[in-house]
Amino acid sequence: MDVTALRSFSEVCRRGSISSAAQALGYTQSALSRQIASLETRLRAPLLCRHARGVRPTPAGAALLDHATAILAQFDRAEREVAAVARYGTAAARIRVGAVPSASAALLPRALTAFTAERPAVRVEFTEDVTPRLLPRLLDGELDVAVLSDYPPGLPAREGLRATHLLDDELLCALPRGHRLADADGGPLDLAELAEETWVEDYAGSASVLATACARAGFTPRIDIQCGGWLGKQAFVAAGFGVLLAPALLLPALRPDLAIRRLSEPPYRSVYAVLQQRHAAPPDASAAFVEALARSVPAEAEVT
Repeated sequence: MDVTALRSFSEVCRRGSISSAAQALGYTQSALSRQIASLETRLRAPLLCRHARGVRPTPAGAALLDHATAILAQFDRAEREVAAVARYGTAAARIRVGAVPSASAALLPRALTAFTAERPAVRVEFTEDVTPRLLPRLLDGELDVAVLSDYPPGLPAREGLRATHLLDDELLCALPRGHRLADADGGPLDLAELAEETWVEDYAGSASVLATACARAGFTPRIDIQCGGWLGKQAFVAAGFGVLLAPALLLPALRPDLAIRRLSEPPYRSVYAVLQQRHAAPPDASAAFVEALARSVPAEAEVT
């Protein structure tokens, strides 16, 4: 199929008018109609039907429109990448980025938006995991950049790694909406008020941070539910089976049926972007992605 004809068809569907689309694209109405007719001949199906206020896609046209949107987006990306390669004189490259799951809620999408605007020829591949499993992959050269948190506190010092501190991420308390402490009107919550609660946790690193924070508040947390992922952890809390500590980076992805409370003496975790300098490929692109991450760090969390 002709990409130009697909673009014309997509514009007609967007505007609901052949004449309006022709004017926007700089064609005569008859020329644009011929493009649509060529698609209909190629696909052996009518793509548009007329109504009182213009045209709309037929069922076959609606099916084509879904594919046309994806095809045109891929075509536009190909043009940008080819132009970037021609400009910089290098082959298209990729970088492999691993990140803790909470960073995917907002930080990584913002960084990718900024990075691809500057480096459209570089393909970025993502993988999610916890810090203890990401770090060995970085050391082995399977990853070029890793976004890690110090669960438990303190990243191990390793030769050949370069860590950039991104932020100190406040830990918030998530409770069921109907919990007696769910109302935030009273200000920050004292962790000691949760001494009798059941806690939901996923792995040893975050559990150690919880235990340390609760020890400062004078109690030992009862972790009765261990769940290996944020979706499950949130589901247990929303159903009333416990409470949990959630990093502020995760706020955009938290369920609406959870109550989020700030703590009067909140624990924090540090988040870093770490480069494997010996294996980073290309090193300038990896460093540029770290810079994009640093620029994408959100402002202080707004808890509502």
